[in-house]
Amino acid sequence: MQGCSPEWLMTLGLAPRQADLLRTTAAYCEGRVAPDSIYGILHRECFRPFPDEMFADLFDDAGRRSVPPMIVAVVMVLQRVEGLQRPGGG
Repeated sequence: MQGCSPEWLMTLGLAPRQADLLRTTAAYCEGRVAPDSIYGILHRECFRPFPDEMFADLFDDAGRRSVPPMIVAVVMVLQRVEGLQRPGGG
């Protein structure tokens, strides 16, 4: 990325795709979150609308790992649904 100083460069952080990685969290939420709620839908479908590859061109090949873009996208969706603003946002 031209014009960026090296300390600002970030590489694409990939979202974990291991089904059992968040098993205990998913098991805890099961029965507490309606499957047809935005939370249930995002849990099941988050990789489909927000694949890491869709954001790859925003990142450099060298630098610090970023938070996976899928996680940032899901957080932004939930902030909007809940009527929350980002810190320092207007």
